[in-house]
Amino acid sequence: MTPGRERLLFGIRIAIWLVVGTCVIVFARRLDWDQVFGAFEGANLSLALLATAIGVPCVALQGLRWSSLVKAVRDVRRITPVAAMYVGQAASAFLPMRAGEAVRTELLARSAGISRAASLGTVALDHTVNGTVMFAFAGTLPLLLPVPRWMAIVLWAGMLGVVALGFVLLRLARHPESTPAGRFGRIVLRVRSGLAAARNPRAVAQAAGFAALSWIGEIAIAILALDAFGLPHDLPHAMVVLFGVNLALAIPSPPASLGNFELGAGSALVAFGGSTERAAAFAIGYHAMQLLPTLIMGGVMLPFFRKPKLAPQPPSLDSTLAEHA
Repeated sequence: MTPGRERLLFGIRIAIWLVVGTCVIVFARRLDWDQVFGAFEGANLSLALLATAIGVPCVALQGLRWSSLVKAVRDVRRITPVAAMYVGQAASAFLPMRAGEAVRTELLARSAGISRAASLGTVALDHTVNGTVMFAFAGTLPLLLPVPRWMAIVLWAGMLGVVALGFVLLRLARHPESTPAGRFGRIVLRVRSGLAAARNPRAVAQAAGFAALSWIGEIAIAILALDAFGLPHDLPHAMVVLFGVNLALAIPSPPASLGNFELGAGSALVAFGGSTERAAAFAIGYHAMQLLPTLIMGGVMLPFFRKPKLAPQPPSLDSTLAEHA
């Protein structure tokens, strides 16, 4: 990438952050913060802690989803991708642009002994499977709740887009002659080995199964979090919150997705007539429930990737003779 293009992309990121930051500030200035703090005081701590605890197995399921695809490339222990997922998500709390994805890519490459390009291919396929399952869940939302027409269009268009991407990756994995020319073609050639799981229906089915279980867990967390703040906590409202958050996370974000996450969760509730102050309190609390498990488990799993210490070497014959001399 040329320096000029790098500066342009950096400028675009800064501009997007400024737009998001402005939206957050405008939203915050309209709030009655006494009511926001009152919503926190009235929150059910037991439900909030339960929602936070469920986040631990949810991330593990995401790691198992990824491991199903990784094992089609290299036979590694499932704990390796799971640990890399935990550490990568924890790293995203400190790095901008969800750079934790690069962290988990690097950790897998080093631990599994595969190239970074192959590791990146597994991550791309992992996102495709996860996105397909997410939009399959979200696509039922217009049937459960009278959502705005624009949201229904976004949901179904997103579903078609992710499915189309899946077919593209499958074609690239199966037909080397379909590789495009140019810079993009060179990137595809590098990550092709990581797309091997796309040719393995069993691996894709396992990944989709773990993805479905993970999203069910995320829905349960959203329901508990909504209930903790005394908000409508049925299935449609939980799915609206999840979709709003994931839509906001698609925007380039600062570390821990601060601002984006709150804007997505809060706006989704306000769009359906919820109280602005209670929606804001919920968005902040819900974000904390998502961050705490990943930070704790990321720290727990980090030693897994430390280089093993070299075993002490047996004394040489010369040193042994010298000791007895």
